[in-house]
Amino acid sequence: MADAVVDFVKQKFEDALKGPVKDALLKEGHFLYGVNDNAEVVQRELGRIKSFLKDADSKSSSEERVRNWIKEVRSVAYSIEDAVDNFQADIDSINYKEPGFFNALKKLVKKPTLLWALHNFGNELEAIQTRIKEISKAKTDFGVNNLDDGSSGKFRLPMERLILTNNDEMEVIGFESDKEHIIGRLIHDENSRRSVVSIVGPGGIGKTTLARTVYNSVKDSFEIRIWLSVSQEFNLIYLLKKMHEQLQPVKQRDHHELPEENLIREIQASMKDKKYLVILDDVWTEDVWYQLKMVYPEDKNGSRVLITSRFVNVAKAADPKPYELPYLNEEHSVQLLLNKAFPFKDSNESYPKDLSELAKEFAKKCGGLPLQLVVLGSLLSTKSPDFQAWNRLMRSIDWVTDGKHCVDIMATSYEQLPPHLKSCFMSFSVFPEDYEINAQSLISYWSVEGFIPQEGRGTMYDKAQGYLDELAQRCMIQVTERNTTTGNIERCRVHTLLRILAVQEAREKNFITVFWTQEDNRKEAARHASFHLYTPEMQNNFSENKDITEYAGSNVRSLMFFGKILPIRSRMKLLKVLVVYHTSVTFYDGKHSWLENLISLRHLEFRECTLENDTLPESINCLHYLEYLDLTDTKIVDLPKSIKCNEALKLVVNLVESSS
Repeated sequence: MADAVVDFVKQKFEDALKGPVKDALLKEGHFLYGVNDNAEVVQRELGRIKSFLKDADSKSSSEERVRNWIKEVRSVAYSIEDAVDNFQADIDSINYKEPGFFNALKKLVKKPTLLWALHNFGNELEAIQTRIKEISKAKTDFGVNNLDDGSSGKFRLPMERLILTNNDEMEVIGFESDKEHIIGRLIHDENSRRSVVSIVGPGGIGKTTLARTVYNSVKDSFEIRIWLSVSQEFNLIYLLKKMHEQLQPVKQRDHHELPEENLIREIQASMKDKKYLVILDDVWTEDVWYQLKMVYPEDKNGSRVLITSRFVNVAKAADPKPYELPYLNEEHSVQLLLNKAFPFKDSNESYPKDLSELAKEFAKKCGGLPLQLVVLGSLLSTKSPDFQAWNRLMRSIDWVTDGKHCVDIMATSYEQLPPHLKSCFMSFSVFPEDYEINAQSLISYWSVEGFIPQEGRGTMYDKAQGYLDELAQRCMIQVTERNTTTGNIERCRVHTLLRILAVQEAREKNFITVFWTQEDNRKEAARHASFHLYTPEMQNNFSENKDITEYAGSNVRSLMFFGKILPIRSRMKLLKVLVVYHTSVTFYDGKHSWLENLISLRHLEFRECTLENDTLPESINCLHYLEYLDLTDTKIVDLPKSIKCNEALKLVVNLVESSS
């Protein structure tokens, strides 16, 4: 996969060159020789870098030399984003039309200001070109050019298959009703035609374990049984050979030498007129079924195919009504956890009461994901069975290390996301654990931050809803509420492990930084920052005497505060999104409101906040480009007259209606 940051910056740069930046370059760029040329060169070089990243990263993403080179590429990509965003902010400032005669006079001096902005932009692009040349040369220095060309073509069995198929205990705690449902569709359905049953859910939810248990229960009802682990690297010849082996295990002929046509012919001959059950486990693309369904005979004898997949659309390609496997409830989560923590305990013995209570806390953190519960239970089985030992693990567990297998399984789904969805998925890291996310707010955030390309048909809202639907189809988010009329997603959340993955990916790429303690501060300034300060302990880690820029830097694009807002005293030229949840907000520091520092703000939220004097300050009129204002669960009844005249403001959410 190409680096998500480079994809994002490339798209953002291209979008900028189609909008006001392009207009400014066309109108005034001829005054400064080379600015247009520099922009075109940088755009072209970004495309070349992206192409090489795809090749390099797919072959050897685990090598330190490649990671170092990608880090350099990412750094220059951020420099491009900074140059574009600074120039865009300058253009916005120059083009803003303030009312009044004296303000109109300012237009007379705007051309020199625009020329100065163009001059700075041109210089930055020229410096970036030099860095790009150095990066191209560094390909050799880092040894990136000498990658093993053969490494990308090897067939690998995914980690999930290795973990689950080697698990001796095939219990299906909490899935008893799911098991009966699947069995009913396989052997009790009166439909004699070959039909497909599918199980859908995220990695680690137990699809393979459930399928294996169902297989063992119904296999005697079928003359032929075939189990195929498909994996994300679908290889038709490999699967045909595996089928041939299972159909003719005693035959000694070397099927590896048979051409594809002969393999298919022999497979069909072996299955003809026989009732068969085929398990296609871990299917990643619709193409798998489209190619394999032609291999399986249709004899109207009740034959069945069972598919497991992480993707709803993949399952629907074969089965109009895929079965979406739910997360475990609390009771079954605790039961599975304790069974793994005490593997040799007699079923008639009770568990220690204090550990059973603590197990509920552990289970809650796992969010009903069986694989996470199994891994955690296995960790607990290595500890002394007492409250102190378990409680220490509760406080110290790090899923990135202790639960690496779980995170790695989730990461395979992330790696398969198209570039535009990687940025969107990483953005979920800004929210606290188990937080229910408002889709309307999220869509505004994505739109303002450039996560949604401007090209193509449809509104930004429709595109963003499409992105949410695609993430839901891929089981990357959990939909908690849909609009009953339109079917659009209105609320969603992200499972704990997927959120950990989002935080990990966003932090590694310095794309989004989530702050809990001062130690979370990075030497590199954050692009997007989220402060989770909803406990006194977290709040005490951040000083009221320090400006927000001392933690997040001055070029941060979005700021989110949960539980407490930190002082904003500096001018923040590039800040476009400010979200404040669950806290009291004071606007004035002396005579001036800190809102005056946020001249480029597009998206402003105060949710469940107590605002000073239950009003918004008049200084909100400084936010000339504000598009989205969310006042959910505040006591704001009316808006200042100045903001009502703001032509940019498109949506005000949940303004309290006056009772008068």
